[in-house]
Amino acid sequence: MWCILSQKRSKANHFVANTMSSSLSSSSSATSIAAAMIVGLLALLAGSAQAQRTPTISYITQEQIKDIGGTVEFDCSVQYASDYQVLWSKTDVDPVFLSTGSTLVIKDSRFSLRHDPNSSTYKLQIKDIQETDAGTYTCQVVISVVHKVSANVKLSVRRPPVISDNSTQSVVASEGSEVQMECYASGYPTPSITWRRENNAILPTGSHTSDYTLSLPKQAMNLLLSKHTNAVSIQLPTDDCSQL
Repeated sequence: MWCILSQKRSKANHFVANTMSSSLSSSSSATSIAAAMIVGLLALLAGSAQAQRTPTISYITQEQIKDIGGTVEFDCSVQYASDYQVLWSKTDVDPVFLSTGSTLVIKDSRFSLRHDPNSSTYKLQIKDIQETDAGTYTCQVVISVVHKVSANVKLSVRRPPVISDNSTQSVVASEGSEVQMECYASGYPTPSITWRRENNAILPTGSHTSDYTLSLPKQAMNLLLSKHTNAVSIQLPTDDCSQL
């Protein structure tokens, strides 16, 4: 009787142990499944949050001043824009689209485009710069028909100063009259105007300059009259303007 009872107790203990082991195994498996579900849910939420972020332009090159014949490069770095088109355009009176995504649109060998996927940067380069290249360049992320994110960079091209044809060429004046001469010049940076006489002679006393204008009052005109003639009028082709 004792041996039989002991055997029954041993079987009972084995059954209890197996039951507890199965229960622990099931509990561990359920915990692992729950953890995996939580990780998957967090990843899904993170992906959803990433998709909902509005694209932004994190960097664009600052204003550039270049010489004719030089080279310029504009950088535009974007964030959260992998699913959107990034455009480069020249936005003056008549906008010109230059590129879309990593594809150059304009058929001009002076222009080139590089895309760095690591930094999400779109690099627009212009070689052999011409005066007509001056203007505003825009980097734009198109989100929808009515929603766009954009940033601008200005390119200025240096131009040598040139005196315009509409400047005063010569003046015929009567004795005692006042004379006003004008000098207009263009270029970049904007040139400053100075007036001088032939052989760098000093301008007559009382002369006045203002912007592009040289004014000679009556007294100055009297001093300019020749001492060797009885002329009552004088031509002043020897006073000229120069640009700095």
